[in-house]
Amino acid sequence: ELAAWEYIQDSWDQIQFGMRLKLQTMKTRIIVTTTPKPRDLIIDLIGREGDDVVLTTASTYANINNLSENFKRQILAYEGTNLGRQEIHAEIIDVEEGGIVRREWFKLWPADKPLPKLEYVLQSYDCAYTEKTVNDPTASITFGVFKPADGGMCVLVIDAWQDRLQYPDLKPKVIDEFEIVFGEGKEAKRVDLVLVEDKAAGIVLIQDLQRAHIPVRSYNPGKADKIQRLSIVANIVKAGRVWVPESSNRAGFVRDWAEGMVTQICSFPSTTHDDFVDAFSQAMRYLRDAGWLSIDPPPPDDYDPEDYVDAGIKRDNPYSL
Repeated sequence: ELAAWEYIQDSWDQIQFGMRLKLQTMKTRIIVTTTPKPRDLIIDLIGREGDDVVLTTASTYANINNLSENFKRQILAYEGTNLGRQEIHAEIIDVEEGGIVRREWFKLWPADKPLPKLEYVLQSYDCAYTEKTVNDPTASITFGVFKPADGGMCVLVIDAWQDRLQYPDLKPKVIDEFEIVFGEGKEAKRVDLVLVEDKAAGIVLIQDLQRAHIPVRSYNPGKADKIQRLSIVANIVKAGRVWVPESSNRAGFVRDWAEGMVTQICSFPSTTHDDFVDAFSQAMRYLRDAGWLSIDPPPPDDYDPEDYVDAGIKRDNPYSL
């Protein structure tokens, strides 16, 4: 039951280490059975079907005659539910179905279109507590603010990565990332601000960046939990203000380096890690509060007069005598 293991990636690595030796006349194979829960390793293995993975599936009904009557009643009671689809029919449930942010809310920046003129560039970091495998990695997302031909200001994700780094390796990487110039010629733009959550390795990183005279700002989410933080900025994505580069090889899909970020954000809170979620939500919150991104209310004429009455607001003419 591979998907049930808490440290699934570590366990899978150890299984493979145990199969490292073989005779020349043998082909090494690993046979694994599991309920197909939507965990990263399981999704990765299924995606490799036809390459180095052979996949077979079967529903509970294929084995129904060998089950006790009591168990049959219990398991079949979940028929028609998401849990039933997973446990009875061996389906991988799309974790994005219950996400706070929908994938279709992100807008695709055409692969053949050059970068827009960037007005402001923000790099957002969520630093891990440790570099251990079971902990979240450090995540970075770089946003470029631009003015589209119509509508309000938008942001384009121009870089995203995650890695498990010890602090001595993290600091120089952040400095190198800060030195990157985005765009070409007169449209080229450097990073304006580095945003770092004020926790864990981020505390030391903020101090070191300040000493290096790099524009950095600490972010303190206060008492809001991760779900609240993402929910607060979800309307920015829903309003079509966040763009992600389109893949040059697969039309209609995001670029490979951005796929992990989009998947994690859209799957939250059902994800194993939430590093990209934190880096994304704090950046959206900062850009909104700084005035770069705003969701405009409807024009006054769109309000129903009864709304003012219900709210106890008296509409006076300021020019009347």
